[in-house]
Amino acid sequence: MIRLKKYRDWSLKKKLLIFSALFILGSIYLVAFISYYKYTRDFEAQAGGRVQQIIEQVSFNIDSYLDDLYRLSLSVYLNDGIMEALEETYDSSSLAQLEKRRLIENYLEEMLIYPRGDINRVFVITDEIYSSGRLQVSVDDAKLVKQYGWYKQAMSTRDTIFVPAHMQQMVNQGPKVFSIVRQLRSTRNSDRILGVIKVDANYSGIENISRKVDMGKDGGLFIIDNRDNVIYQSTPRLDAVRFVKEIRRSGQSSIKVTYDGTPYLLNTTLLPRSNWSILAVNSLPELNAGARETRNFGLWLALLSAAFAFILLLWFLNKFLKPLLTVVRLMREVERGDLTVRFPDKRGDEVGYLGSSFNSLVSRISKMLEENTQLVKQVYETELLQKEAQVLALHNQIKPHFIFNTLNMISMQMQIGNQPKAIDHIHKLSSILRSMSFWDKDITLQREIELLNAYLSIQSSRYDGRLEYDIRIDPSLMSYPVPALLFQPIVENAVIHGCETKREKTTLRIYSELSGSRLRFVIRDTGIGIDPAALERLRRRLDGGPDEGSPPGPPVSDGSVGSGGSGGRRKGHGIGLVNVNKRIRMKYGADYGLSVDSKLHHGTTVTIDLPVPSQEESGHV
Repeated sequence: MIRLKKYRDWSLKKKLLIFSALFILGSIYLVAFISYYKYTRDFEAQAGGRVQQIIEQVSFNIDSYLDDLYRLSLSVYLNDGIMEALEETYDSSSLAQLEKRRLIENYLEEMLIYPRGDINRVFVITDEIYSSGRLQVSVDDAKLVKQYGWYKQAMSTRDTIFVPAHMQQMVNQGPKVFSIVRQLRSTRNSDRILGVIKVDANYSGIENISRKVDMGKDGGLFIIDNRDNVIYQSTPRLDAVRFVKEIRRSGQSSIKVTYDGTPYLLNTTLLPRSNWSILAVNSLPELNAGARETRNFGLWLALLSAAFAFILLLWFLNKFLKPLLTVVRLMREVERGDLTVRFPDKRGDEVGYLGSSFNSLVSRISKMLEENTQLVKQVYETELLQKEAQVLALHNQIKPHFIFNTLNMISMQMQIGNQPKAIDHIHKLSSILRSMSFWDKDITLQREIELLNAYLSIQSSRYDGRLEYDIRIDPSLMSYPVPALLFQPIVENAVIHGCETKREKTTLRIYSELSGSRLRFVIRDTGIGIDPAALERLRRRLDGGPDEGSPPGPPVSDGSVGSGGSGGRRKGHGIGLVNVNKRIRMKYGADYGLSVDSKLHHGTTVTIDLPVPSQEESGHV
């Protein structure tokens, strides 16, 4: 009796071979069937989307076709002679009436019937019925026409009326048609109703459009009206009414159903003008035939590849397993941080070369780690010093600019003798200047808004009602830390280049948005905006582009909300926006900063994106 060894007594070679076989074969079958399932599901979704686009295009073409019929019903307005004949109100002789009838019916025959093979007959109904069609038939009396519902509806509305499929009326033994009916009014007096025009058309035009769509040998395309009458069908084999009822019950535009044991993909769209449904039916087995062939081919190819891989695996196990496992073990020691290990075997083949290279590599890594530790320390200290110098330089550019503009406003108040307001402005300016003592620190958003209110209060008084501002910040954000003097340079330039360059009232809105991990502030003004060329140069500067690469033209305005580009009175180099943007990016990284949108004479919007601080950060400010 053969006694099987326990699993723990198996050789490593046997374990690797058996489990490699199980894993590879299992993976092959799993990947094959999962890929087939996902592929068919995605393919069906894509096919459904493409079919939906096709039937929507058919719907558009049929709508365009119906629009042509609507335009034909307006063609009588283009012929002054016909309109004059229809507008006659005096009694005429029999000969004159006959001439009138001949004139109108000749026009209908020449202009409406022969250019269109799908037009069956056209009626103009006043006190008389004027008609022209492809067949000579007798026409009902005009008094009888007034009993039809479409006639009553047309006389009560100026809208175009669509009459669905019906047996042609007002003639003897008329064919099945659909109709377009429109009220006719006098061109001299639009309140006067002359009668109605009715265009009867057959379905040849719709069939020509629908026949171009191919749903495969097992599928089909159908057009069904709201009474479940099949207007068009590409094949009689499928029950279109059953399909359209099922998809209507689902309330969706695309579903899967099973009919006679065969799954089908149904797509539908509605023609709103006629209330018809266009139904596309695709056989899922026919759609997925190529996917099944691809799956089977891939499965056989994978099996052959697996067999070849087993042969190679067996050979490599016999030749290289032992020394390679030694190298792997030593590599794991290195991964745990032990750089003192070495490969002991002195072999002359490739494995020996691998072992000696491993020893050399471990020695070099040990040496490089020591050198890199010193280098990283030096680089970190250098970058830290450079960043502190850049922040200091940027702040020194912003600070004098802000102080000069604010003092200029206070001086103007003193000159006009408004000392109480000037004193109030001085107190507010003092509060703002005190905030500069902690420019290199973060402050709460509430403190930043208080400083902003102080500044805008000064400016609002200066412009005497020409400046309105509205600050709406979510109260839950007030404890969040933000860089000091974040809004002031932007708002300052919004005021200067918004109010000073226009006499009308300027409105400034500041509000916040919290979206996921981003804290967004929007500063929007109704100033004169920035011309496209200046806006493009400003955006390049915000992205870090050099000024030398800018195309020739006027310099970018101060780069702030409300700057007018070539239309503003003050020119600058975008220092306001560029400096604030650099401060944000140096603190938070390149994913955050400013963005500018503007349209000349329609205002400017600056958006500030900051990361949302953690609760610990917001609680320590």
